[in-house]
Amino acid sequence: MKKNERKIQRIPDAELDIMLILWENSRDGVYQPSKIIDVFKGMQSVRPCTRSAIHSLLDRLASRGFVKIEMMEDAPIAYKHITPLISEEEYREAESENFVDKLCRGNWKTLIATLVDNGTIGDSDIDEIEKLLKGGDRH
Repeated sequence: MKKNERKIQRIPDAELDIMLILWENSRDGVYQPSKIIDVFKGMQSVRPCTRSAIHSLLDRLASRGFVKIEMMEDAPIAYKHITPLISEEEYREAESENFVDKLCRGNWKTLIATLVDNGTIGDSDIDEIEKLLKGGDRH
């Protein structure tokens, strides 16, 4: 773990699907609040589920500190705003470290060799990785 970094726990796939929807709602790198109906609609194409399931998944994410849920009672019909508290980049970094630590026993070379051997990474990808390692474009 990098210094000054908090430990981010792994979340189940259904909760990750919700986080991916929430992370899409950003402007200028700042996450904007989403409504539950937006999350519900976004989930239907990925993992169809009921509204009550969405509420349960969001409650679990909130209890783990992944999202903030605010009740907006000033509107004619009350609704909830959901805002990510952990960025997509923070989660990706934690998950990739966890993945390499557990599955590759902490050895990045094992992961890269596996991806090359099974054809997931090709010659053009290797060129991009070399540029990245030499300090090139990160995105």
